[in-house]
Amino acid sequence: MMKLSSFLPKPRELPTGQIPKWIPGSTTINEFLDWPDGAPKPKMSLGSMAMVGVDEALMVGLGMASRLRFPTPGFRQRCADEMEDALEFFEDKGWLDNPRGYHQTPSELEKIKFKKATSRGVHYEHMSFDSGYVPHMGEAGRHRWLGYTPNHTAHCWVLRHPGPPRPWLINIHGYRMGVPYMDLPFFHAKALHENKGLNILQYVLPLHGPRKIGPTSGDGVLAPGYVNLIHTEAQAMFELRGIINWLKKEQGAPEVGVHGISLGGYTTAMLSNLEGGLACAIAGVPAVNLVRAARRLGQRNLLYFMDNIGMPWHDIERMTNVISPTALKPKVPAKKRYIYAGLLDRLARPEDPIDLWEHWGQPKIEWYHGNHITFPWEKTVNAFIDAALDESFTDLKPLSGKKKTAREKPVST
Repeated sequence: MMKLSSFLPKPRELPTGQIPKWIPGSTTINEFLDWPDGAPKPKMSLGSMAMVGVDEALMVGLGMASRLRFPTPGFRQRCADEMEDALEFFEDKGWLDNPRGYHQTPSELEKIKFKKATSRGVHYEHMSFDSGYVPHMGEAGRHRWLGYTPNHTAHCWVLRHPGPPRPWLINIHGYRMGVPYMDLPFFHAKALHENKGLNILQYVLPLHGPRKIGPTSGDGVLAPGYVNLIHTEAQAMFELRGIINWLKKEQGAPEVGVHGISLGGYTTAMLSNLEGGLACAIAGVPAVNLVRAARRLGQRNLLYFMDNIGMPWHDIERMTNVISPTALKPKVPAKKRYIYAGLLDRLARPEDPIDLWEHWGQPKIEWYHGNHITFPWEKTVNAFIDAALDESFTDLKPLSGKKKTAREKPVST
């Protein structure tokens, strides 16, 4: 009879300190053993493992929601053709080496509407306007993107003070969010509005919330092929830059800062490459390589699908260079850049914020001992954000004669 040991990998075949891959959970444990430079190593405990488990479960859920249900031969061929066309188009235009030229100059906001609304006791204004974004003539996926009718209208949740102009903070939500009952409390919008005296604008990303094109907010953003991902970020840049111009010209905003989480952190980092006049750029739990993040979500099914349509991953990463936060030098001054990230984060793993931190010239960064979604409850993160706002804005005016507003409790994603 053969011994069990004959089936096991030999010790010399394993990297030093690594656990064999056939052991359940070994991949996660090995990543903690092989910790990246630039981040403090987390203290492992039952609580820590539970937070890791929550993130892993969230990844499975997001991956299932993004999975192709019927990858027909026609669909696979369309993805392959679009990616090839996009890569060739961007290369011919010179945008792979100079992504700044890819992004269009924003137009003035048109058909702006405001409607009063309330979510979980927070009174706000639902702002909408015509997007005006149109992909470049000849760009891959252009016709399909323009067919997403709900996405033609941009949406924001706004909290503004009456009276003289005040500084504005634009908040950008994460993947699968884009609804008031999640967006407002996750950013503690009411507390910042009243305690800091800021006007708040919560921007809704393309294909999210009231702009969704499927049953779930965010459907289509990370669809295989990643052409939709490029259009998502390109449209976000176009609209956000238009909003900033509108705030300064029409609302008299003396200063405008930006704060984003997760996908919104990615978007914030990208925006800092195009807009230099921001009071601050705060990137929370930023996944700065979305293709790498999508591979984590898709796991084996996605890898098999992409391999079978004949599009190498390095070509996909090169194609998405036009929307990469690390492909351009940031215009926002170094002292106005801030990052916070979770040591136990399994979606925006430490190497992601470290990549941005290094690209940004190693600005202030706050590491908290939590996962991808615990930051709203982290006192150190809230203190870090408060300090960043106090340092960045020159004319904060908290509401006088009023008791300090407690931070809202976010609902679970």
